[in-house]
Amino acid sequence: MDEYIQDYIRNWLKAMDIERQEQQALFQSLLTNKHVLERVRDGFTWYPLSVKANGYALGEIPFIIVERQESQVKEDQMQSGKTVRLFSMQNGKELTAVKGIIHYIQKRQAKVFLHADEVPDELLEGKLGMDLLHDEQTFKDMQAAMKKVMALKPSDPLYTALKYFYGFNEKFPAIQPKNIIPLSGSLNESQNTAVNFALVSEGVSIIHGPPGTGKTTTLIQLIRQLLKDEKQVLVTAPSNAAVDLLTALIHAEEIPVVRLGHLSRIDPEILECSLESQVLSDPDSKQIKKVRLQADEYRKLSQQYKRSFGYEERQQRKRLKNEARELSDWAKDLEERVVQKIVEQSRVITCTFTGANSRPIRDLQFKTCIIDEASQALQAASWIPILKSERVILAGDPFQLPPTVKSIQAARLGLSETLLDLAIKNERPLHLLDTQYRMNNVIMGFSNQWFYKGALKAHESVADHVLPLFNHDTDAVITFIDTAGCGFTESINPETRSYFNKDEYLILREHLDPLLHQNFVTQPNVGILSPYKAQVHFIKDELEEDVTFPFPVNVQTIDSFQGQERDIIYISLVRSNDSMEIGFLKDYRRMNVAMTRARKHLVIIGDSATIGNDAFYQAFLEYVEKHGAYRSAWEWIQ
Repeated sequence: MDEYIQDYIRNWLKAMDIERQEQQALFQSLLTNKHVLERVRDGFTWYPLSVKANGYALGEIPFIIVERQESQVKEDQMQSGKTVRLFSMQNGKELTAVKGIIHYIQKRQAKVFLHADEVPDELLEGKLGMDLLHDEQTFKDMQAAMKKVMALKPSDPLYTALKYFYGFNEKFPAIQPKNIIPLSGSLNESQNTAVNFALVSEGVSIIHGPPGTGKTTTLIQLIRQLLKDEKQVLVTAPSNAAVDLLTALIHAEEIPVVRLGHLSRIDPEILECSLESQVLSDPDSKQIKKVRLQADEYRKLSQQYKRSFGYEERQQRKRLKNEARELSDWAKDLEERVVQKIVEQSRVITCTFTGANSRPIRDLQFKTCIIDEASQALQAASWIPILKSERVILAGDPFQLPPTVKSIQAARLGLSETLLDLAIKNERPLHLLDTQYRMNNVIMGFSNQWFYKGALKAHESVADHVLPLFNHDTDAVITFIDTAGCGFTESINPETRSYFNKDEYLILREHLDPLLHQNFVTQPNVGILSPYKAQVHFIKDELEEDVTFPFPVNVQTIDSFQGQERDIIYISLVRSNDSMEIGFLKDYRRMNVAMTRARKHLVIIGDSATIGNDAFYQAFLEYVEKHGAYRSAWEWIQ
């Protein structure tokens, strides 16, 4: 391998280690230097907790359901899928820590799958707490993947992919299909061309799918074509939400698909596609269930014997536990055989990147790996599934959200640079999907100019669509409400350090009010977005107390809304200060995501005095003045 490629990868690994150390130090400091009540205050810990239930899930995975007090419910960092540790507090000391993964959080309760053979008795006896943890395993998986990449030889099938991304002086002209074959009536010309090129590609093919251009539809048709010649296809994405969406659409096409991943991270809507659900549906599952019930019975019997009993009781407890363990091992063996059968029968395997290392497919190799949302994937994470294949097809948009990198130093060293970014930097061939099916032409216009050099066009079915009977803002499709001069200064949440702006919500609420009284032919759906979590939480709390909507309304951060769309989108920019600091509003890709969620109407609320010195926002304000409605917040102040 060329030395400059080795140097680039070494430098990238150095950046990743800086990110790992920074995250690790943060969590270690929390656990060792801060009292449990301080961690609760900072949103990293739940304490004290009561145990509502415990038991065993599929695969003999122990779980525990915990509940916190009503007075404790506040903004925190806990989310489903996060790694945590449960501990018992006894005599002022934290004891008996066991790790786990949050399955779900519902109001005051959380269900946690434990990384243990059983629920420790001590967790059921003492005052219980739960800490958020740093996930070290993900970094280990990424490091191992990059070391395998560095060991690739010219004779390896993936060496072409290596040169494609890291061979900065290499030339890779697109391999031309002999003929562009119409594959499906559901594909437009650019989608059809992208699929044809992907089918004949060697090593790497890239599908560039801007918002609303049918990237996912294109991938589904590509998978159909690949399966004509390939036994199985590996389909991955960096987020569980993206994997779940692809899984649902593949399943809807009646293609046999299995979704790998922890139950805590799979959307309930597609649980029937999960490996666990398919195992339960298998005829052999009855025997597995029977053995598990026997194991559970022995566990319950063993719990009748306490440590304070005599020698004979302790020995009986030990024998019962051993019997339960042997039965559990038998159940696992039976289950593994069923798992192998299900995986072999599935035509498509879907998972996140780390899921590609999971036991059911650890030893499998594929001809083709598809990576969706490639613009959000760290390089090393992408290589985890790529290494299980002979070639990769990337799909994504480099002008939407990048990977999350917390260390400024690591970002400067290039950690946030993705494989898709490298392909663009090296002028590799991209296959642009050029027709979007979501936005009114005016909503599309600014992003099309700024990010896509005018290459996109709105399909005739959406180019001029508006809300029926909508007479807000003289029928403007896009509106900017300027809070400059109104004294709407931003605030910061002292616990989370996230910004919010109460007054922007009040303007949003006033602007939204007439919608509640419109007689729509078809009720619209509404999304309210903000870059800042504190603003999202504030708006949610206010709306719950303030109003009942006759139509669906979702309030989310921009980052959590990528891939979704609504008829009407409100965006609260929040930042308003004398120093004209705009924070991560500087990441224009985040704004591209936010603005392109709207189908028929877009309303943005912000302070032009704070954002107007930035070239991007100045260009946007000029666009609104020319094509939309530029309004002052004074119009809604009573």
